[in-house]
Amino acid sequence: TLVQAGLPIQSALASAQKTAARPMRSTVATLSAVISAGTPLSEAMEQCGRRFAPLDRHCVAMTERSGALDAGLLSLSRYYENLAAARRKLIAGSAYPVFLVTAAVFIAPVPELVLGKISLAGYLWQTAGSLAQLAVFGWIVVLLMRWMFTVPGLNVTMDRLLRVVPVFGRLRFDYALSQWVSSVRLMLTAGIGIVPALEYASRTASSPLIAAAYEKAVPLIGGQLEVSQALAMTGEFPDHLIQFWATGEQSGRMDEMLERLAKFYEERWRQSLDQVVTWLPRIAYLLVALFIASQIISQYAAYLGTYDSLLQ
Repeated sequence: TLVQAGLPIQSALASAQKTAARPMRSTVATLSAVISAGTPLSEAMEQCGRRFAPLDRHCVAMTERSGALDAGLLSLSRYYENLAAARRKLIAGSAYPVFLVTAAVFIAPVPELVLGKISLAGYLWQTAGSLAQLAVFGWIVVLLMRWMFTVPGLNVTMDRLLRVVPVFGRLRFDYALSQWVSSVRLMLTAGIGIVPALEYASRTASSPLIAAAYEKAVPLIGGQLEVSQALAMTGEFPDHLIQFWATGEQSGRMDEMLERLAKFYEERWRQSLDQVVTWLPRIAYLLVALFIASQIISQYAAYLGTYDSLLQ
C-alpha cells in the first residue's frame, strides 16, 4: 500500500519494521539495509534465502524489471490475504468435527476400562494410539502430494485429477483462476504487455495446469491468434472465461471483463469453501456413527462367541 501511494521502497520498509509481525522484523531490517546499499529488491530477497518463496521472488523480479513493482506487490498481497482467509475459515470449520471425532474415540472404550476388560495402557493405545496413527498417515499423504506437485509433468497430472474431485476440485481450480485473472488485470493496468502479463500470472498461479496451458498458448499467440482463441485451443480454460475474454477483446473493455471474471471466480471458490465447511460436521457425524456401529457389532460378536463357547 505504501509503495502504491508513491512512497520509496526504502521508506516503506523502514515503516514495515515497526508494523510487521515479530518473526519478520529481522528480515525486513535485512532487506532495508541491503536495498539502502543500492541492491534491487528482488536481489535483496534472494539474499534472505528461504524467507521468501520462489513465487514471491519471481513476482518481484519480473514487476521490478518492468517498472510495475507496486502492481506486483499488490498482487502478492491479495494472494496471501485470500489464502489466509481461506485457511482461517477452513480451520474454524474443522475445529468442531475434529473435536467430535476425537471425543468419540476416547469415550467409546471407557466402559471397557471401567469394567476392567482393558488396562490403562490398552485404553491409551486404542484411543491416543489410533489417533496418532491416523495423524501420521495424513502427514505422509500430505508430504507425498506436495512432492508430486514438485515433479514436472506429474504435477499437471495431479492437478488435473484433483480438478474432478467434487466441490474440493472446483474450489481449488476456481481459486487459482481468480488469482490468475486478477494478476493479468493488474499487470495490464500497470502497462505491461499481454504476453509478459500472462507469463507472470501463469508462473505465479497456484495451479500447474494453468502454467502448462500458458506454455501451450504462447506459440499460438505468437502466431497472430487472439489471446482468447489461443487459450481456447489449449482445452484447459472454462468456456465462460473464454467468452468473457473474447468479449473484452472485441469491445475494447478488457479491464472491465477481467474484473468481472475475477469477481465471478472469487465468488465461486468462496461458495465452494462454504460448502466444504458445511459438510465437515456432517462427515464427522457419519464417521462417529460408523465408529459406534463398529463398536456395537464387535461387542455383539464377542457376546455371541462367548455364548457359542458355553453351548459347546
